[in-house]
Amino acid sequence: MREGVGGQGSGVRRFVPSPVANSGNGGGSGRGRLLAITLALVLSSPIPSFADTDLNVTRQVLPNGAVLLISEQHTVPIVVVQVLLDGGARRDPRGKEGLASLTADVLTEGTKQRSASQISEQADFIGASLNAGADMDYASVGLTVVRKELDAGLALLTDVLLNPTFPDAEVSRRREATLASMRASEDNPGYVTQRAFTERLFAGEPYGHLVDGRPESVRRLTRSDLVSFYAQNYRPERSIIAVVGDVSAADITGRLTAALEQWQPGGNPPFVYPPTPPETAAVETIQKPITQANIILGQRGVARDNPDYYALTVMNFILGGGGFTSRLLDSIRTKGGLAYSVSSGFSVNKAPGSFEIVMQTKNASAMDALQRTCAEVERIRTEAVSDEELQGAQLYLTGSFPLRLDSNAKLAGFLTQVEFYNLGLDYVRTYAQRINAVTKDDVLRVARDYLHPERMLLVIAADLNQTHVPSAPACQPSAVK
Repeated sequence: MREGVGGQGSGVRRFVPSPVANSGNGGGSGRGRLLAITLALVLSSPIPSFADTDLNVTRQVLPNGAVLLISEQHTVPIVVVQVLLDGGARRDPRGKEGLASLTADVLTEGTKQRSASQISEQADFIGASLNAGADMDYASVGLTVVRKELDAGLALLTDVLLNPTFPDAEVSRRREATLASMRASEDNPGYVTQRAFTERLFAGEPYGHLVDGRPESVRRLTRSDLVSFYAQNYRPERSIIAVVGDVSAADITGRLTAALEQWQPGGNPPFVYPPTPPETAAVETIQKPITQANIILGQRGVARDNPDYYALTVMNFILGGGGFTSRLLDSIRTKGGLAYSVSSGFSVNKAPGSFEIVMQTKNASAMDALQRTCAEVERIRTEAVSDEELQGAQLYLTGSFPLRLDSNAKLAGFLTQVEFYNLGLDYVRTYAQRINAVTKDDVLRVARDYLHPERMLLVIAADLNQTHVPSAPACQPSAVK
């Protein structure tokens, strides 16, 4: 799990492509591996904290409509380029779920000028990391390269961004790899439970499937599907480019303007999430011959631009996002001895995502754990949190926030998300103020306004012969048998 703009450890979760994750194109020579190790060591060098320096971020719009964010960081000779595009899984056509993910996977597997092996070899030769991936809301393409190889790195990045050919052989290979991964995941009760929860909560909606799609839809995907999806969604006017590292703003602006001159606007209109139906409580069970019941209890959450985001972050930290300091873990693990881990979190997207409480416990103790969970949800909705809980949450959330900015790679990913969610470039300076401004009354108010136990969806994968299952709604005392 990787955090988005929610703040590290907040429990407000997003699944985002890492700007320095391997694309699958590397591996090659010993020299390449040595460079990769060196690069990883250099990337771990910290950049100055936001608390005591300006991040030197400039924002401009290129002639083709792409937003360009630049942060000059001259501490180490590394440049990170992260491109975020409105080409995430929410754009998957009905019946072609998984198309955004497969398109991103194959993006780096061949262009008009380079084969997949040539891309791999050239990236390896200059010690660069080149990757692409898709999330629910967006896709991303990223480059990390040493400063002296910037020209060569940008040539690779712009080539895969502007000129992918999606070779049939690579489409087939990646499609089969995705299907194999899905088959293997069927043995993972956590994956099965999450899939069922997502599909039930957002049934028939753009968020109603996992990013990888469904086996039946992935099998149908063809090269022409990828070509069409790319042409419609990989467009500059809905892209954000962040450059962080040993560059000058004027120089890198000129380089990118020239390199992306042929990348022209067009394609799909801006994305609009459709109206959502009212929620109703439900219970869904999945029979699995396992000893540990996998449980998700939750509901619709909030969008990232919700003004109550900061109060919800603090509330969730106290409820279940704060690890050993959270109420859920204290009740279910420490006092009850029922589970090794339990957590809660908001998955924040452009449109409202989900709120989930996730745990694993013995089949026989599932109802006991659920009763304790419902009691803690009700308590945070009806009783003010203590001064110690509030101050502890605020101290951790503000104290851990700078860890999200301690490398060029993290900062590049951070900047693209700040722009994508329209948070403003002052977000880095105002985050702590907003968290510290949350009061006990705010926590109680958002818990009452946004947590609705009578409408929560319960999904449980377990050996149902050994597990008592409640009726819906799961969080009414009379529903637990």
